[in-house]
This record gives sequence, structure tokens and C-alpha cells, in this order.
Amino acid sequence: MLAFLILLILVVSIFFYYKHKNSQKASSSINTSIKTQQEQLQSLIDSKKYWGFKISSINEVQCCQAALNLKKKNFPINSVPALPLDDCTKNRCQCKHLGLVEKRTPLTQRRKTNDRRGSIRFEEISDRRSHMDRRSDNWTQHDQ
Repeated sequence: MLAFLILLILVVSIFFYYKHKNSQKASSSINTSIKTQQEQLQSLIDSKKYWGFKISSINEVQCCQAALNLKKKNFPINSVPALPLDDCTKNRCQCKHLGLVEKRTPLTQRRKTNDRRGSIRFEEISDRRSHMDRRSDNWTQHDQ
């Protein structure tokens, strides 16, 4: 009887040991996936290809209601929410950040072609201004 009781305690303790070990793996994989998502988001931001992001899901059925509410919203690059969202109800978040590509040209290249302004501005044309002041206070030249 004593051997049976010791064997039972041993089996139960082994069961709880493996159960606890598996739960630690699951929690560490969740933390790893969150860290991976944050690293991916930072690399997307550093690429300077995107002006902002939106939340995209692989499968809408597995997506939480909080992410579905934000699905059609575009976020500027400085206010992107971290995934998983704070009020996410799913055990494993399937949502991803989808980059919104910058379509505008850089400010330094706003003109499509070279215009003539430079050539007109620097032509050797004589100054056509008369250099005569037209204010009424200075009509000394007009009285003559």
C-alpha cells in the first residue's frame, strides 16, 4: 500500500512538472512573438518607405473585435498601436502591421523636368528699370 501511494505521488508530481514546463514555454513563445512583432515594426519604420501603417489580419475569423474595429483605419508612423492590442481577446494574435507606401515624391524633387527659370533669371539683359522714384514726396525730377 505504501509503495502504491509513493508511486501515485510520483506520477502526480511528474504530471504537474511537465504541465508547468509547457505553460512556461507557451508564455515565453507569446513574449517572443510580441518582441518579434515589435522588431518587425521597427525595421519597417526604419526602412523609410512607409508614411504609416494599418492593421491587417490573415484570417478575419481568428481576429479579435478590437482589431476588426481598427481594420480600416490608417495610422501615422508616430502613432502605430502595438500588437497584440491591449483589449485583444484571442490567445494568439494573428494580426500584422501592413505598411502604407509613401507615394509622394521627396520635397527636393518636386519638379518633373528642368524648367527655364534658371536660364531666364541669369540672362545678360540690360536692366529696363528707370530708377526714377515715383513717390509723390520725391517728385523733384518731375518738376523740372
